[in-house]
Amino acid sequence: MKKIILTLAVLSILSTAFAQAGNDNVFMSSDKIFTLGKRVKSGEYKIDGNPYMNSKKFEKVSIEGYSNNIQDLRYNAYEDEMEFAKDNENYFVNKVEGLVIHFPTLNKTYIIKNYTYLGNKKFGYLVLLNKKDAKYGLFKREKVELITGEKSPNAYGKDANDYFAKEKDLYLISSGNQFYKMPKNADELAEQLSLDKKELSDFVKSNKINFNKEGDLVKLVDFINK
Repeated sequence: MKKIILTLAVLSILSTAFAQAGNDNVFMSSDKIFTLGKRVKSGEYKIDGNPYMNSKKFEKVSIEGYSNNIQDLRYNAYEDEMEFAKDNENYFVNKVEGLVIHFPTLNKTYIIKNYTYLGNKKFGYLVLLNKKDAKYGLFKREKVELITGEKSPNAYGKDANDYFAKEKDLYLISSGNQFYKMPKNADELAEQLSLDKKELSDFVKSNKINFNKEGDLVKLVDFINK
C-alpha cells in the first residue's frame, strides 16, 4: 500500500508551510498538492472478509476548509486510514490533526484527533457524534482486527484463512484532550466529569436514556453541554 498526502484547494498557510519545507517529493497538479511516500505492502496471502467499516465502495465526501473537488474515499478500519483510488492504485490520505471528513450518503463524520486514552497517546480517526468544538465531545472508535485462522488438526483438513473481524464500537467522551470510555450509568458519568449527579440522574430517568444506544448518548452529551 502506498501513502499519499492529498490536499485540495490548500489554504494559504498550508501552502506556505509546504514551500518552506522544501520537500523534494512535493509536486503540484492544478489545485492539488501531493507528497508521495511508500508503505510496505502486506504479504500477498488470502484473507477472508474486508477491513472496511462501511463498505468497499468509495463514497463522495466533503472536507471542511477544502474545495468540493475531492476524490471519493472509504475508511479502512484495520489500517485506521482513509483510502482513495488513483490510476488503479489505492492510496492513503495524509492525517492532519483536526481534519473533518463528512460522508453525506452515510450521514457519518470522521475527525482526526491527537488525544490521550488510558494513559496512551493516540492519533487517528474517530467518528464525530456531536459538535466539533463542544466542551464535552462524543466520539466513536471503529476498529477491525486481523485474526489468525485456525490450523487443521490433521493433514486431511484445510487450514482456515486469516480473517478480518469487526470489534465492538468504543464510545468515548472527551474533556479537553483527555478521553474516557463512556460510563455505563449516570452516576459514573457525573463523577468522571464532576457534574451535578442529581441533575444528570433526573435527566437520564425522565428521558429514559439507554447507555447502550448511540442516539441516547448523543442526546445525553448535548444536555451536559448546555
